[in-house]
Amino acid sequence: MIIRQAKTEDARLIFNIAEAAFVPSPWPIAVFEHELSSPRSRYFIANAGFIGVTQIIDEIEIGSLAVHPDYQRRGIAQQLLNQVLKQPKVKRFLLEVDETNISAIQLYEKNGFQAYFRREKYYKNGHAAIMMERNI
Repeated sequence: MIIRQAKTEDARLIFNIAEAAFVPSPWPIAVFEHELSSPRSRYFIANAGFIGVTQIIDEIEIGSLAVHPDYQRRGIAQQLLNQVLKQPKVKRFLLEVDETNISAIQLYEKNGFQAYFRREKYYKNGHAAIMMERNI
C-alpha cells in the first residue's frame, strides 16, 4: 500500500472518504481545504483512507482517521496510524474518539493509547468523546 502526504488538490477525495465513513462528514470540504494549506496540519492518504494531524513542536494531535466503508477491516487504518506514529521527534500523540466507536478505541489501545478524560455530550449526537494519549 502506498501512503503519501496529501496536497491541497486532494481535499475533494478526503471529503468524499469522510462523507462515506461518517455519514455525513462532520466537516465541510472547506475545513479540509484550509487544513491542507496550513503549515501545522498534514494529511496522509492511502487507497480509500486518510489521517489528518496537527503538529505543534513535539506533540501531534490526530484530528481525523477514516477509511471508506467498502475498504474497512483491511489494515488501512493501522497503516495510516503507523505513518503518523513514526514521525520523528514527537513525544506525545493525542486524539478524541466517539465513545461508541469501539473498533477505533481498540485500534488506538492496541497502539499504546490510553484514555485520560471523557467529555460528556461532546458530539452532536449526544455521545461522549474519549480523550486518549500516547506518550513516548
